Amino acid sequence: MQQVFKSLIKVYEKPYSWIVTISATISVLFIYYFIFLQTTTISRFFETNIGIYVWLEVILSFANALLIGISLSMFLAVWEIKQKSKNATLLTAGSFLFSAVVTGCPVCGAFLLPLFGISASLAAMPFGGIEVKLLTVVLLIYAIYEYSKTLMGTCPVIKNKIIEYKNGKLNFHINKLILNQQKPIFILIISVIFIYSLPYLPKQWRINFQKSGVSATIMPLSSTEINEQTINEQINPKQGYEINASYGNLGPELIKLGAINFDKFAQVFSKYNTSLTQDEINILTKGSNEKIKMTQDNAHFILDLFWAVGLSNNSKFLTQGQITQYGKGQIGNFASTGGWTIGNNDAVQYFAKANLISLTASQEAVLDSVAPNIYRPCCGNSTAFPDCNHGMALLGILELMAANNATADDMYKAAKYFNAYWFPSEYYQIAAYFKKNEEKDYKDIDPKILLSKDYSSVFGFQNIQQWLKNNNVNLNPPEDKVGCSV
Repeated sequence: MQQVFKSLIKVYEKPYSWIVTISATISVLFIYYFIFLQTTTISRFFETNIGIYVWLEVILSFANALLIGISLSMFLAVWEIKQKSKNATLLTAGSFLFSAVVTGCPVCGAFLLPLFGISASLAAMPFGGIEVKLLTVVLLIYAIYEYSKTLMGTCPVIKNKIIEYKNGKLNFHINKLILNQQKPIFILIISVIFIYSLPYLPKQWRINFQKSGVSATIMPLSSTEINEQTINEQINPKQGYEINASYGNLGPELIKLGAINFDKFAQVFSKYNTSLTQDEINILTKGSNEKIKMTQDNAHFILDLFWAVGLSNNSKFLTQGQITQYGKGQIGNFASTGGWTIGNNDAVQYFAKANLISLTASQEAVLDSVAPNIYRPCCGNSTAFPDCNHGMALLGILELMAANNATADDMYKAAKYFNAYWFPSEYYQIAAYFKKNEEKDYKDIDPKILLSKDYSSVFGFQNIQQWLKNNNVNLNPPEDKVGCSV
């Protein structure tokens, strides 16, 4: 440690070292900030994460930036005396990259993760990426230690031969000095392996750093009375909700593919004491150019039809997304895959196998901006991770809307009503919460807020239920007609 302090004093005797350190620190912080803004905002970051996570992220980011600045100054000092310190330089560069890769927000994502082949979110890491930031601090301190050895002249020179020819044989000598010289490289390799393994660690090891969107404490209530009939009509309009897209040939294509077995599909509805209408039979067997309009009567049909669409369509959300990563070769274990039993064969046979819906780059960009931000009350995953039938069906609907040039606002608004038709009980209570707490009717709630993790995920909805209970808001919500299976 004394050696490090002496080397730092030696480096900072020169004024330019201060300039280099300060400039580098500010530059690195600016780069972090730029990367951070690609996925979220400062206000969103503070709103969605608990205090300890926020402050650890900020402190470790500043520590990384400062240590990189110090490392750069020491590198220049080493260069000046014409000494080599490649390993320490690699540690510095590697640490900067590691820290930059995990810059972001567990809720909104990290911009560089996909570019480095890590097909997971920060939320998939046990400590939301904090562990990587801490690792980079340790690596940078070690790099500074390596620089100090060179600056203080304590770095040994290798004189021993490692290969020699003697008595007609080649002899190899393992030189401990050489192994010590290569130690930083081994540490860097182990660090890379460690970072790439983080998303695969058991889920029970993860800590949730996200705030709950709703406080369950007792709060002053609006004097507004809850009119149950009014709320029902708001969340499930009798006239239905129509999107600017038609069924086209999706039904016949799915039957031809085998993803839908017509007889099995029809039998599902008999379990609910209903049957397919003639229009629904035509949609499945002949196709239809009619605009898709969801109502209370056809919500189940649309759910199952687009479950098959989302399951079968060749989408990067399936082939490259979280469902593939978490599936680890066992894609059939999810409710949205293993639960689909009304095709000709096992659901995995149809997983992302058909080009049902084609998107341009701009259409795909709109979908990419929406799907990760829409949640559903039956689980804690977004539409970008369609692990259940509702998520898979909504993904199929959003893909079709994107192909018809829908805007992000169009998609959010459609999801606001489609989710409510599928989850009338949950959205009845969510609507009552907004009415009592914010005096807002369902139609006036911002879809982006309503569909966020804070309100529409299973955790967000549980908080709403607790708030209603704590505030003695007694309700009689309708029952959900369809579950997470066929």
